[in-house]
Amino acid sequence: MKSMTGFAESSVNTDIGKITVDIRSENHRFLDISTSLPESLLQMETSIEDRMKNLIHRGKLRLRLSMQTDKIERQRLSESALRENHRLLKRINSALELKGEIEIEHLLMMENSFESHTRPEISRQTETTIKETVAKALLKFNKSREIEGEKLEKAILRRIESIKKTVDNIKKKRKEFIKKSEKKTKERVERIFSLKNKNGALISQEAAAIVTEKSEIDEEIIRLEAHISKFRKTARKKGPTGKELDFLVQEMNREAGTISAKCKDAGISHLTINIRLELEKIREQVQNIE
Repeated sequence: MKSMTGFAESSVNTDIGKITVDIRSENHRFLDISTSLPESLLQMETSIEDRMKNLIHRGKLRLRLSMQTDKIERQRLSESALRENHRLLKRINSALELKGEIEIEHLLMMENSFESHTRPEISRQTETTIKETVAKALLKFNKSREIEGEKLEKAILRRIESIKKTVDNIKKKRKEFIKKSEKKTKERVERIFSLKNKNGALISQEAAAIVTEKSEIDEEIIRLEAHISKFRKTARKKGPTGKELDFLVQEMNREAGTISAKCKDAGISHLTINIRLELEKIREQVQNIE
């Protein structure tokens, strides 16, 4: 079991400067990846995203690759900017009816005639080193998700164990309730047959009460126990389990609700409330599982 939230950072010194990779994620129904790389490293974006997709299946992932360099920023003339500035000055001259010629000095005085040129050349060795650093960051990131996932698994299974004990209590109370119910049913049947004047309305009323009181919840209990068993096995599986666990929580909640609705015993109804409260807490935790 892995959590969908995690964080990791890794850095390395290269011939183009210090490279730092940080990865963080949060909950998401699907896999949503975005990367932020310096312009000079954009050619690596696809391979980095592919590596992330191979390791991670769900979550909103953000990878940022930053570069610190001590290389002196160089300025160079921008031919396109010079041409645009020249056209602009010609329009101004014409509009203001100025007679002076446009000289190169005028263009060089305009700040946007220059552009920064800091894009370093990336050697194959440097690119390999950066990819290895990304791989290390991803391994650390995955480990952080596994550690958080282990905590979640223990917490969730403790709650599942609590639910199983509550189900056992329901079964115990159900047996007690059936004994009391059978006694009441016997008394009602005896009362019906002891009537000298058979009152049809009274007989119907007593019969309806017997049917209502004898309503069964055995099937719901069996299904609830099956879902609990399936949940335990799924929680210990490798790979993504979040969606399946969420579905099982919904099914358990449905069975608990049906038991509460069908059973006429207040004690059992109170126990089903405890089950549904635990399931609500489990569902909150399951939302964080890959």
